[in-house]
Amino acid sequence: MRVFDDVASLIHDPMLKRAFELAEMGRGTTSPNPLVGCVIAQDEEIVGEGYHSYAGGPHAEAVALAQAGPRAAGATAYVTLEPCNHFGKTPPCSETLVSRGIAGVVIGMSDPNPVAVGGSVRLREAGIEVEFEVDPTPYEIQNEAWLHFVRSGRPFVQVKTAVTLDGHAQIEHGRRSAITGDGARSLTMRLRSAADAVMVGASTAEIDDPALVVRAPDGTPAAHQPLRVVLGRSGVADCTLFNDGLGRAVALLPEGVESPAGVEVVRFDAAGGLDAALAALAELGVTRLLVEAGPGLLSAFIEEKMAQEFVFIHAGGFAGSEAPPLYVGSKDGDSAAIVPVLEPVESGIIGSDAVSVWRPVSPDTGGNEKGD
Repeated sequence: MRVFDDVASLIHDPMLKRAFELAEMGRGTTSPNPLVGCVIAQDEEIVGEGYHSYAGGPHAEAVALAQAGPRAAGATAYVTLEPCNHFGKTPPCSETLVSRGIAGVVIGMSDPNPVAVGGSVRLREAGIEVEFEVDPTPYEIQNEAWLHFVRSGRPFVQVKTAVTLDGHAQIEHGRRSAITGDGARSLTMRLRSAADAVMVGASTAEIDDPALVVRAPDGTPAAHQPLRVVLGRSGVADCTLFNDGLGRAVALLPEGVESPAGVEVVRFDAAGGLDAALAALAELGVTRLLVEAGPGLLSAFIEEKMAQEFVFIHAGGFAGSEAPPLYVGSKDGDSAAIVPVLEPVESGIIGSDAVSVWRPVSPDTGGNEKGD
């Protein structure tokens, strides 16, 4: 997903664009499955549409075909992701499309999952005309977290941090800091609702005692909540979120570290660092993880190179020289020049707050050069 960019605007086919919009309706609830939308059309008329709404539920193609009924025969199916070709919790979508007499299938992107691959081949074998979009970029962006999960076996990690204009995430050590405004709150709710899990470090949990829930504008908790995670290397405090009844919450702890009584614990090998912690969350089906990081956790994700995206929410005030630093890791490089480790990809304004989105510098991207 993108914070500001309208990825759907890159899609020119109106039927595929509608399928893309449908797929978005499943964001935050399909893990560990991808987002998929499908439209069934007779000429220019949509006769059925659907999306995959939850893991284990009917796939987008099945929902659209059920809505189309007998009008599916001879129609064209527009689907954002190549139809699956395997028996899982539901039958293969490729066989379902064949059995309903679909004449053509237009596909946004191929399926890289080795378990499900082969749908387009099966469709062509059945005499169905299959066409892939020339540019799969919009669909790859839509499912970037799932694609990362399939290829790496780890969640796509998005780290979010509030920052003052002079580069501080806190005003004082050991005290909760109110830095940003309503813009930050609305963005936080949006990011949480898109994530399978939201994580904070043990120190942030102890100081802020956050709920980490998704709330509607009126403050009421949303019907669906992400998994809430508190990461601790030496233990966690007995925070409110562990027993507030607002959704599942776990302590992510190394083997052998004690936890408060009654708290659900997920274990990882401390020697493996953040990679091992992320692997443990992947075992729970977490494909997209939002980390609401303080300086320590932010620095750890940067130093261990385990995050795919960083979202900085910039407040309009200053904390002063006595405030704790944002980054507590080591400087990258020995020269007097900064060695870029992140590069900007998006920026904008939400309410009274400015937002910038950064991603790790690509291997083929050079660092800053000295100016004249």
